[in-house]
Amino acid sequence: MLTLESKDFIQLSLLLVIASFSIPIARKVSLVEIPILISLGLLFGPGLGVINHSFAEYMIQDFAGFGVGILGLVVILYYESHNINFRVIRKFLLNIISLNTVGMVVTSVVAGVFFSLLTGAPFLIGFLFGAIISPTDPSTLIPLFRKIKIKDDYSGTLIGESLFNDPLAIILVTLAISFIYSGSSYSTLFNSVTGAVGIIGGIPLFLVIQIAVPSVFGVAMGFGIIYLNKYLNFENLIVGLLLGVVLFELTVLYGLGITPFPAIIATGAIVGTFTDKSIFWSRESNFQENLSFLAQGIIFILVGSLITIGDITGYLLQGFILTLIVIFVVRPMAVFISLPPGRSKNKGPAKSWRTKTFIALSGPRGVVSVVEGAVPYSIGLLSGNALLLKWGLVLEIDVTFIVLISILLQTIYLPIVAGRLLPQDATQT
Repeated sequence: MLTLESKDFIQLSLLLVIASFSIPIARKVSLVEIPILISLGLLFGPGLGVINHSFAEYMIQDFAGFGVGILGLVVILYYESHNINFRVIRKFLLNIISLNTVGMVVTSVVAGVFFSLLTGAPFLIGFLFGAIISPTDPSTLIPLFRKIKIKDDYSGTLIGESLFNDPLAIILVTLAISFIYSGSSYSTLFNSVTGAVGIIGGIPLFLVIQIAVPSVFGVAMGFGIIYLNKYLNFENLIVGLLLGVVLFELTVLYGLGITPFPAIIATGAIVGTFTDKSIFWSRESNFQENLSFLAQGIIFILVGSLITIGDITGYLLQGFILTLIVIFVVRPMAVFISLPPGRSKNKGPAKSWRTKTFIALSGPRGVVSVVEGAVPYSIGLLSGNALLLKWGLVLEIDVTFIVLISILLQTIYLPIVAGRLLPQDATQT
């Protein structure tokens, strides 16, 4: 008779096997792998019951204390940051900052209003919903843009936005939960900072801490490993060393209440830019690339498996309507308010109306939103707060549908939209 642990390992093995089929299927139907992976998750999750909901929820949110969602995102960001183009980031820095401040606040407020109107929830719950779905998803955008070969000058703003928008999302979610339940310890660092300097000064200080501290830490770790390798020559074990360093960054910063993603991105960028490109560094890059593909496969199958039959019958229509509102109303409003008319001084394309429309239509929600979506109900269970208990599950289910549907829709229509809105030289041959 199979034990519970054996059943979990069988489901884990099936995840890996199922993920491998996404590539030949995607090749056959001429689509990117992501919607195929999600569809396979829906088929083997709520469809056939092979991957059960509780296993998918545990894996995506709680596996190894972080969840496969966060661990996989770490792997994806670390590998993709090997190829960061600093010229592009510097070129569109003001756009990225604007989208990650003004744009996210607009998203939280406007999405909150629509959520409250549609569900009858108080605006504070609506604002919490908007904060949860405010960050965009690099684990969807980066492989998608690589697949359709959009040049950095056109994808740079979107990728930069998605890489760095988690800190403000944390602030917005923390603020919303603090207004609903002032006794929450969801972000002790935020509470400590605002308690010391006040809410007005605390918010920008917290944002600086969330970006500057991990970035400096990540840069130091990256250069430190390169320096050590020159003298000790880790050869093939450089792969294990760097994977260990990245997981160390995740654990330490997460424990301090600081988002680890800027550190991981910084370490990956330093390693990708300043190494000597020897065979061992090439092997490290190839290993991280393969691990990134594996993480992507597992994450998106699990996202599809998170939905239950009860969720589909009870919340599918509401989730679909909210997704359309977020994609085609809220996101465009946030982008066009954040990026005013006119072209930038560097004569880049990022402020032309066609490119802004492309940016406005490119904003899938992802792993971070799924993880954050489970927080309100968890706090409600621990605290007994009536609002969080009443609306927590609704938020969790609606956010899961929004992530699922937005990824499916945008991975299908973005290649078409790019061809219609962007000039011919926007794609690489």
